[in-house]
Amino acid sequence: MRKSVTEEKTVVAEILNQAEVIWLALVDADGPYSVPVNFAVQGDTLYIHSGEKGRKAACLDSGAPLAFSVAVDMSLKTSDDNACKLGYRFRSVLGNGTPRRLTGEEKMRALDLLTVKYAGRAMPYNEKALAVTVAYAIDIASATARIKD
Repeated sequence: MRKSVTEEKTVVAEILNQAEVIWLALVDADGPYSVPVNFAVQGDTLYIHSGEKGRKAACLDSGAPLAFSVAVDMSLKTSDDNACKLGYRFRSVLGNGTPRRLTGEEKMRALDLLTVKYAGRAMPYNEKALAVTVAYAIDIASATARIKD
């Protein structure tokens, strides 16, 4: 493993908690598919939501393993003397896991986690929107953090 990469859970959790968007890498009969989504994390589980229909929901409903990534604290490194010194400083997490659809109280708990993360508080839901919204838990199988200075 590279010296800038760690599996330390506290480092992974801190980066995941700071990230605003997670990129999911999914695969279906049409091939690879990558999509950014809002998410919340609690322990070793990621929570996301989706509409009932569409490619993302179909991929997640398949239960097939997926990959994910986030990046935070990105800043450009510049150089006046050598193009090879250009790049980015960042902290990132790469991982994989298995999605499962949530129902009932588990669905509502996941949606509440998302609402609190992005709105800062619990809020009421529109019943029509709630009826066509699904929530998923992604159980993290493995994750590594990379810190690039």
